[in-house]
Amino acid sequence: MKTFEQALNAIKNGKLDPIYVLVGQEKFYHDQLIHAFSQALFSDRGSRDLNEVVLYGTENTLAEVLSQATSYPMLAAKKLVVVREFEKMKITDAETFEKYLAKPAKFTVLVLSVLNAPKNKFFQKLQQAATVVDCKPITESRLPHWLVEYCKGLGYQLQPEAAHFLIANVGTSILELKNEVEKVINFKNDESEITIEDVQHTSGMHREANIFALQKALGQRQLSRSIEISRRLLESGVDATMINAVLFAFFRKTLMVAALKRQQMASAQIKQKMHLYDFQLREINETLKHFNFVQLKEVIRLLHGFDKAQKGIDPGESKDLEVLCYRICRTS
Repeated sequence: MKTFEQALNAIKNGKLDPIYVLVGQEKFYHDQLIHAFSQALFSDRGSRDLNEVVLYGTENTLAEVLSQATSYPMLAAKKLVVVREFEKMKITDAETFEKYLAKPAKFTVLVLSVLNAPKNKFFQKLQQAATVVDCKPITESRLPHWLVEYCKGLGYQLQPEAAHFLIANVGTSILELKNEVEKVINFKNDESEITIEDVQHTSGMHREANIFALQKALGQRQLSRSIEISRRLLESGVDATMINAVLFAFFRKTLMVAALKRQQMASAQIKQKMHLYDFQLREINETLKHFNFVQLKEVIRLLHGFDKAQKGIDPGESKDLEVLCYRICRTS
């Protein structure tokens, strides 16, 4: 199995295989790879329109896939056949398709996009015959690094703090993060560093009313300010569940740092062990001035209870964000 990066680099270098299976729920990766195939195979729009075919597992049949894969390209060396949601296609003639897998057409690149791969013999044979590309979502912990690297590929240096600010306020969808970054780039119109101020100017997410500001206010036990910010966030349409997820991640890291400090671990070692940026460690250390280890465990319990209330798992817990702010700031 290839990673997304390995597959993308191979495609850009013109190393194309006859059959690909893109597996995973990160649709952004699927779209990026399909676009890369198209760019590598066709030099102009005319040849692309004639030789790029997109089918769907919910609408087309396996016979139609084979028909397109075995028909010759028009005025081009190769054709591209893409099947989205292939896992939803009814497999009515697996034997014929398996014969194609054994001897695929040299003039076709067949790309099967699969969000959730079924665990059956047909898909096992398919993955053995094809080049499989891992398109699973990036873990939240790796997302800031990915965003910084993505911007670097576009010729921009994204400040780590700006990356975390974007993720905290936009969410973990790569597509939405990509769109926000592109808005910032269009606004800047020059290849320079992207700061948190640039993000604020283009997105409308200001320091006075964003999840980072709420996180900081709670970390310093600023009750009135945290309630005011939480009210603004909800009024602007920010989902309470997403707010809670960001706060939980921050206080969990803070609890882990507190535990390591109890083991007499130095700050430099903690930073390296937990893969923290300087600004993150600074904010965590500031929070540790206001919360001890036991109090942080209680904050985690409160956030977990709020999450269960939001999801309807525990109706006995409060769903009120302002009440949560009060309880965190008054933790004893």
